[in-house]
Amino acid sequence: MTPTNKILSERVSEERWQAAQKWEEKHWINAQRARARLGKNYIWRLLALFKVVPRHRGDDWNQWWKAQFMNYQFLPPSADNALEVGCGPYTNIRLILDHCQPKHMVLSDPLIRTYVTFRLTFVREMYARAACMLDDHPLEELPFADGFFDLVIMINVLDHVRDAHACMRNLLRVVKPGGHLIVGQDLCNEADLAALHADPGLVGHPIKLDREWFDPYLKSGWEPIIDKTLPREQGREPQNHYATLVFAGRKL
Repeated sequence: MTPTNKILSERVSEERWQAAQKWEEKHWINAQRARARLGKNYIWRLLALFKVVPRHRGDDWNQWWKAQFMNYQFLPPSADNALEVGCGPYTNIRLILDHCQPKHMVLSDPLIRTYVTFRLTFVREMYARAACMLDDHPLEELPFADGFFDLVIMINVLDHVRDAHACMRNLLRVVKPGGHLIVGQDLCNEADLAALHADPGLVGHPIKLDREWFDPYLKSGWEPIIDKTLPREQGREPQNHYATLVFAGRKL
């Protein structure tokens, strides 16, 4: 196999990252507008009152990831501080709350100030209730102290960043010893990269990583709880990704 750093992109320029952020923001704003068309949000509220649909609207494969992580049942019932980086407009932590209730929750995403305006979302409700803190720093500039969080979640985030190495270092340093880390990531190989050149979504996903890239970060210093690499046919987008990383561990 060709060496990772020759076929995959670990870092991009500030300009390339800004273009990806603009693509991502436009994508989700358009999705929200489509959901609200023809009074659909009002219909959703009515159906939610009768528990026909969930209270919060929108899902970015979050339910799929929940299933890969055994419905998060390995987590303790409570935690002091929890952080989801690259949380997006819908978050994964909203589903984690079924099994783990943090006392303090941080939702971090460079676009979080846009996402908090989206109606009927978990992000908007938590912020309105003062039940979370919002952080809009890029993951490369995560402002929190070392070992501060009992639970840290990062699912399909590294394909959106400027510097994947800097992001992983920041992610791991803020986990408290004994704390839990959850990482999920679609993975790419050389064949995937060749096919992706015609994908319009490529603009929003500049970083491409394979499974071996993660080994220096996850193979030591952690007690694995879930550590698996799903083959292409079991992934959520088999046409684009040769494998999927699903990792949960406790920091030693």
